Amino acid sequence: MIKLKRIGPNKWELLEDWHSPFMVIPKEFVTDGASVPRLFWWFASPSGDLFEAAIIHDFMYKKAINTKVDADHMFKRAAKYYMANRLRRNLAYVMVKCFGKGAY
Repeated sequence: MIKLKRIGPNKWELLEDWHSPFMVIPKEFVTDGASVPRLFWWFASPSGDLFEAAIIHDFMYKKAINTKVDADHMFKRAAKYYMANRLRRNLAYVMVKCFGKGAY
């Protein structure tokens, strides 16, 4: 289970290291969850079923871990692992692939 503290409307801070099956995300990492425009929150909220995958993806983007392509693929893989809705995860993957901007 991820221990988080909400620090803003769409911002969460990890209260301890999170040992996901994919990597360790360190304590105090700040995420905005799934970066979904407010208009589409009815379909995919920032803290909905894409949340865990979004944390991993945010971390990879902010730290430029591997490549953008790797980070985007990891998002899709993690979303499947955490059982995000198939339609949501596939659509979200296309969106991060086309519009995601990291520190690359």
